Amino acid sequence: MNQNFDNCMTMPLAHEGGFADHPSDPGCMTNLGVTKADRDEFYGGNATEEVMKVPTKRDVETIYRRNYLNRFRIQQG
Repeated sequence: MNQNFDNCMTMPLAHEGGFADHPSDPGCMTNLGVTKADRDEFYGGNATEEVMKVPTKRDVETIYRRNYLNRFRIQQG
C-alpha cells in the first residue's frame, strides 16, 4: 500500500492546487488539500497565513497518511 499511497498522492497534489482562502469556503485556509484546522490539529498549533502558504510535500503526505490511510485502517501491503 505504501507504493499505492505514493502513487495516489500525485492526484491531490496535482488537483488541489496551492494556497486558497476564499471567504465562502467552509475549510477556510487550505493548501494542497490540507485545511488549516487539519494542520493545526496535526501539529498542535495555530498556523498563520504565512505557514499555510509554504507546506512541503512531506508535510502534506504525513497529514494525509495519518488522517486517511491510518485513520480508516486502509490495508498496507
